[in-house]
Amino acid sequence: MVDLKISIHPLFFIFGLYFAFIGKVFSFLICTLVAVMHELGHYFASSRLGYKLNKITLMPYGAIIKGDAVNLKYVDECKIALAGPMINLLTALIFTALWWFIPDTYAYTDLVVFTSVTLAVINLIPCYPLDGGRFLLATLSLFITRKRAKKVVNIISFIFACLLFALFIYSLFTTPNITILFFSLFMFFGVFGINNDNSYIKSYTSFIINSDKPKLVRKIAVSEDTVIKELFLIIDSNFYYEIEVLLKNSNHSITLNNNEFINMLIEENIYLKIKETSAFKNKKPLLL
Repeated sequence: MVDLKISIHPLFFIFGLYFAFIGKVFSFLICTLVAVMHELGHYFASSRLGYKLNKITLMPYGAIIKGDAVNLKYVDECKIALAGPMINLLTALIFTALWWFIPDTYAYTDLVVFTSVTLAVINLIPCYPLDGGRFLLATLSLFITRKRAKKVVNIISFIFACLLFALFIYSLFTTPNITILFFSLFMFFGVFGINNDNSYIKSYTSFIINSDKPKLVRKIAVSEDTVIKELFLIIDSNFYYEIEVLLKNSNHSITLNNNEFINMLIEENIYLKIKETSAFKNKKPLLL
């Protein structure tokens, strides 16, 4: 988790002071903790799949995680989107099970369970930029074009936002609900943000190509059928790399120096095999 960066929005402190004033600091801290766990679910899932969601920001309404999508496979996008809600549901399940063995813990953990379930359910709503909307967008993109998928999710999100805003107007005649207003505005902004739905950072962004500091050389042997994405799981910015690509059914190999290796990570689709990349095709095989 050394590449994970956490920042705090200025309004987060203002909301913290407000909850302290009304005597609900504990509730505020629990909600924040649950939100961070949710985003960590996205972080771990993306890291495992070769991407990075590595910038968590604590917001007044919870937390968000950011990045830029590069060659993101739709199946991976679905997995990353569902990881956050699944972590929340798993947390709720663990604490609920704990009540059976230690009933006295209910008084201290009921808020964790309630907040976790609530956050998971809300995020599974199929509206962008909620996780449910991202999952729907990625799933539709498997069957129709991304452009058409965005239009479908846009329409669903817009209708949902309008319904929420109408519900807020109705609440003005009974008990005004500001939370519904903010949520509806959040949905409206999501409709415009879907066209810039870059959400993940590829692992190479933290890898330093040129450095004035001395580095150890690490040589790695891989098959020509190795998928580029697998290399993201082993690289470390503290080393200078030489990649020995072994050719099948041959005693020859192709050597990629550090810059060729990094350029391959940056420029090529991460789901290509090494033998399908231009870096591989432009090199002459050498006898081992």
